[in-house]
Amino acid sequence: MAGIGPFANIIQTARQVVFCGTFTAGGLEAEVVDGKLRILKEGRCRKFVAAVEQLSFSAAYALECGQEVTYITERAVFRLTKGGLALVEVAPGIDVERDVLALMDFTPIMEKVKKMPGDVFQ
Repeated sequence: MAGIGPFANIIQTARQVVFCGTFTAGGLEAEVVDGKLRILKEGRCRKFVAAVEQLSFSAAYALECGQEVTYITERAVFRLTKGGLALVEVAPGIDVERDVLALMDFTPIMEKVKKMPGDVFQ
């Protein structure tokens, strides 16, 4: 079946929404070595793009409703803010410029970017 099913009904009433997935898609290969993430082969498809063809989640509506929205990937964590998408954490071993910003169609807010806890990568 095509479509998002009950996804829209569930997230409209949630106080917090957490999206989890890879930063890119289509062939991404990564490994953890000595507690650090290494990207071996980048995915062919970018996910953090300036425009999309279809919406199943409205960030603007989430902000209106006061929802806390977090996007978690293998290399970075983002939070939705009134000012836009904020990069809040990066994985150990990830170069922000090369492995994150160069693969986004826009620049996120970067006021307090921290390293993800290293024990996550042990």
